[in-house]
Amino acid sequence: MVTGLAPSGKTGIYYEVAGAGPAVVFIHAGIADARMWASQLAGLADRYRVVAFDQRGFGRTAWEAEGYADRRDVIAVMDHVGIGSAVLVGCSLGGGIAMHVALAAPDRVDALVLIGAAARGWEPAQGWSESPLWDQAEKAYEAGDFETALRLDAEIWVVGHGRSLQDVDRDVFDLVIEMNRIPMATEKERNDHVEAFEPPVNDRLDEIEVPTLVMVGAHDEPDLTESAAYLAGRLSNRSHVIIDNAAHLPSLEQPEAFNKSLVDFLSSF
Repeated sequence: MVTGLAPSGKTGIYYEVAGAGPAVVFIHAGIADARMWASQLAGLADRYRVVAFDQRGFGRTAWEAEGYADRRDVIAVMDHVGIGSAVLVGCSLGGGIAMHVALAAPDRVDALVLIGAAARGWEPAQGWSESPLWDQAEKAYEAGDFETALRLDAEIWVVGHGRSLQDVDRDVFDLVIEMNRIPMATEKERNDHVEAFEPPVNDRLDEIEVPTLVMVGAHDEPDLTESAAYLAGRLSNRSHVIIDNAAHLPSLEQPEAFNKSLVDFLSSF
């Protein structure tokens, strides 16, 4: 494993790279950092060149107050480690970023894997669901009670829909709280500085022509299960994959099942 910092604007994007072969770049969710991909880097490095990185203000990448575009940070990492094009694997926020790169720099993207993702501009058939936990987490965050907000976020995204805390691996639950604590401190400022991708991705999905796999955890939010079916229908000639016994982060909860689905896809083109 090689680690380093890829220059991008005022900051250096922390990255990890291992293995040799076709390149696969992993883009983490908004409640996580590169640690959510540890089992994928370990499991795929024998046949692929695998890269994971921490987005600005996440994990080991320092937040510097400046305007930035998430897609340009991905390309900065790829340029720094000498990758011309790659399969982009993105979860949630990371899935949205992967679609940004595919639209802005299609020559840099060989394929897409989207997990628990939605295209900005898309709306669920019945509108977005409103869990009571969302309101509680927002109120705690606005009050500066980050520890309560972190716990509630983990209940929403790790426990997920139709499970209780007793059903999940406590180590995964605690790791997500640990990872999420770092970006929560700068969330508002980052949102004020990130460049919006216009027009919304949903308006441009037909421009994405690379092979695409869509995955979702069986216990993720129902809206995101609906989004998975929608994205698979728009972007792929294959059905979306549902990972059993997982919510929003199946790469952490069910790494063997996740890796099998991923490798099967990577071997298909």
